[in-house]
Amino acid sequence: MPWPDGAGVGAAVRAVDPVSPRGAAFLDQAAELLRGAGYTAFDGAPPADPGHGAVAAAYAHVTAPLRRLADRYATEACLALVAGRDVPDWVRAALPELPGAMARTDRVASAAARAAVDLVEAVLLATRVGEVFDAAVLDRSTVALADPPVRARCEGELPLGERIRVRLVTADPAARQVRFTRV
Repeated sequence: MPWPDGAGVGAAVRAVDPVSPRGAAFLDQAAELLRGAGYTAFDGAPPADPGHGAVAAAYAHVTAPLRRLADRYATEACLALVAGRDVPDWVRAALPELPGAMARTDRVASAAARAAVDLVEAVLLATRVGEVFDAAVLDRSTVALADPPVRARCEGELPLGERIRVRLVTADPAARQVRFTRV
């Protein structure tokens, strides 16, 4: 993929055509590389390296406290600091445990989301086993269909970033499994 001299990650990614097979493969791989937040707890001086790899700068992120566990504590710390108060002891006491807890809950949430998508894909295709579809190769073992919008494993030699034809060989809702083979 072209990467203009001096362009940051955001600019390069925004320039990619997500409809082209090569663009879809690139964005899929980029998402894999940029996925998975790491959490660093600190009380007092910030960590030596507060940088975020994807944005190449210091980065902190807080969402609605009901969305993520760590944000409940980060919000309370921010509210206290803005009000000129000490950060509550219960917040400070929880900080060292938050990175591990967030990593565990992120893994569980990701697995649940993927299982739900796998089930929907299998249900969508359950009556279409044996049909042939156009697909874009996202990586050496995964293809994406445009219609219906499905991403699944595929057997055979897969040329990264190319369009190929695939046959649906498995669509099992009970196992939440969809598999293709290259035609």
